[in-house]
Amino acid sequence: MTKDKLAKFNTDYLNKKTNAFLLVSIENIISNYRFLKKKVNNTEIGVSIKANAYGLGFQKIFSTLLAEGCKTFFVATPEEAIETIKIHQKINLFLLNGVSNKKLALNLIKKGIKIVVNNNYQLENLVSIAKEKKIKPSCALHIDTGMNRLGIDFEEIENVILLARKYLNVALIMSHLSSSEEKISEVNDIQLKKFKKIQYKFKNFKNLKYSLANSNGIFLKKKFHFSLCRPGGLVFGLNLANQKIKNIKNVIKLIAKVLQIKFIKKGEHVGYGASFKAKKKMLIATLGVGYADGLPRVFSGPVYYKNFKFPIIGKISMDLCTIDISNYKNLEVNDWVEIFGGINTIEKFANNCDTITYEISSKIGSRVKRVYI
Repeated sequence: MTKDKLAKFNTDYLNKKTNAFLLVSIENIISNYRFLKKKVNNTEIGVSIKANAYGLGFQKIFSTLLAEGCKTFFVATPEEAIETIKIHQKINLFLLNGVSNKKLALNLIKKGIKIVVNNNYQLENLVSIAKEKKIKPSCALHIDTGMNRLGIDFEEIENVILLARKYLNVALIMSHLSSSEEKISEVNDIQLKKFKKIQYKFKNFKNLKYSLANSNGIFLKKKFHFSLCRPGGLVFGLNLANQKIKNIKNVIKLIAKVLQIKFIKKGEHVGYGASFKAKKKMLIATLGVGYADGLPRVFSGPVYYKNFKFPIIGKISMDLCTIDISNYKNLEVNDWVEIFGGINTIEKFANNCDTITYEISSKIGSRVKRVYI
C-alpha cells in the first residue's frame, strides 16, 4: 500500500468499529491472472474461487475475474455453486466435490451448474436423473491418478465410458496433481503418464476438455497443461513452493488496530494462564485481532509497524493479542499494525505457524473487514 493509499485508509477507517482489516489488491490479482494466462499461452484458465475465494471474498474476486474474461470457475460445495451462479449465469461453473443427493443434483443441473463426478455413487445418481428426466446432464469426470482423495478409480474407466457416452454430456475430464509444487517429484510424471492414458481412453468423445494442472502445475512442463489449467492460490498471491515465483505479486495484507497501551511492572503477567512474566518494566499494546479473526493461537512471531518489529507476548486469545513495544514508544492507540502481508510476508507467517498460505488466508474470520484497493 502506498503512502497516499495508507493515508486515505487511515482517514476513511480510523473511526470504524472494525478492529482488523484484510487489504486486498485487485490490481495485483489482475496482474497475477494475466501473468498465468500468458504463461499457458493458448490453454484456457479456469480459476478456483472455493472457500470464499481462499478467504478474500468471492463476490468481488469473481466479478473482477469475469471482467478480465475468465469464463470457467471451480467451487467446492453446492452452497458455493448456488451463490456464484446467482451472480452470473453464463459461465462454466464446476462443482468440485460433486453431490450424492439426487434431488440436490437435479436442482443444480437445472441451474446450469456442472457437477464433477468423483465416484460410482455420484455417477449412478446422474445416470438415474438422465433416465428419469430424459436429459443428458452436463458434467465433469474426475479420474484419480494417484492423489487418492477424490476421483473415479482408473480401473473403472471402461464402465464409466459406456455410461457417460449414453447418458451424460461430459464437458471435462480432470485429475489433480498431488505434488506440483515440487518440480522434480517423480510423482508428477507418474500422474501425467496415467492422465495421458485416460485421455486416450476418451479419444472418441467430442468437444472434450482435459485438465490436470493446478496452480503450481502451470510451472511444470507444457505437457501438463492440456486444454485447461485450474489455478487458485497463485491468482491470489498465495504460494505453496519454498521459493518465491517471479511475477506473482502479493495480494493481501492483514492489519489490526491498537486498542490499548499501558506499562506493566516487573513480575506482572500477560494473558491467559499467566504464561508470560515480565522480567522488567515494559510498555505493551493490545491489538484487536485474535484466533477468531484468523491469527493462529500457535503464532509466536513478530508483528510490524512501519519498520519496527514487535514480539507477541502472552497467549493469543479469541479477540485480542498483546505485543511488547518497549523499544518504540511512539505507537499510539488507533494505529494500524501489520500482522502479515508487508515486511512479514504471508509465506513467512505461514511457516512460523507450521502451515501453508492457503490455510492462513482461508481462515481469516468473517468479522475482519475486506477492503479492496
